This record gives sequence, structure tokens and C-alpha cells, in this order.
Amino acid sequence: MSDLMFCEMCGAPIKGRAYKVNIEGSVLTVCHRCYSRISTTPGSATPIIPKKKPEKKKPMVISRPRRSSRVEYDVVDDYAIRIKNAREKLGWTTMALAQRVMEKETVIKRIETGRLRPSIELARKLEKALNIVLLEPVAEEEISMGGSKDFELTLGDMANIRMRGKKKA
Repeated sequence: MSDLMFCEMCGAPIKGRAYKVNIEGSVLTVCHRCYSRISTTPGSATPIIPKKKPEKKKPMVISRPRRSSRVEYDVVDDYAIRIKNAREKLGWTTMALAQRVMEKETVIKRIETGRLRPSIELARKLEKALNIVLLEPVAEEEISMGGSKDFELTLGDMANIRMRGKKKA
């Protein structure tokens, strides 16, 4: 199974040899097309010339970073009402709830009055103690850059934009 490498400037899959270049202090792996553009532009980038290859060198595998499927949570807007109603339904005082979640009574009172929004960690403790739901997943919003939903701005695009700006000056 071979891992596919992608150019860190244009985003295209790298077919054949990959080149490492230093652009303004950042080391990037680029395709032949981007490398030839960079090497003809004076001062914009320096190719990194590899040192002598060791006898037993494993092939370099560079893969695109994986997007984590970690779900972000946020406290519901009506947390104060939910917490107070659940506590009263169980017949607990604010002191009893505070002891169960290992928090100060003043913190619980401020949460119930809506003056303090609980942290995610405290909300989880309250959910467990009161058997209620206080956290909801946060939907990520995609930012559209105009027409196509598949458009992604790459470092290569930024370099082209920057180079066009210098030519006009």
C-alpha cells in the first residue's frame, strides 16, 4: 500500500519525485511543477539540497493531515432552569448538589441564577449528578469563498497572489 503525497503549495497529488524547499523559513514538500516555478523566481525560495543518502534509508512518507472527528460541545442556553428544576425535583439543597459535584455552594447558586455559565467539565458533573442533559454538540459552519463548495485556498494560491502584487508595484 503506497501513501499518496500532496504538494503543500498547490494541493495536487505528487507524481514522481517530491522536492523540499525553504520558503521564508518554512520547509515545504512540493511537486515538480511548483518546484520549477520556485527555482526560477530569484530570492523567493531556496531548494533544500539533500545530504548524502545513508545506506539504509527508508522511503519518506508524507501524508495529508487527518481531520479529527472530535465533536465540540457547548452548554445549552437554558442551563440555569434545567439545573434548578432537577435539583428541586430530587429534593436537594444547593449545598447538597455542591458537595456531590465537589464545587462551592456559591458557584451552584450563581449557575442557577444564570450569572455563571458552567465549564464543560462542571456541566458533565452536573449532568451525571442530576441525570439531565446540559451539553449539546456544536455544528461547525463551513465558510464559503464564493461559487464552488470544493474550493480550498492553498499556500501556492497565496504565493501566486503575493507574486502578482509585487509585479504591479
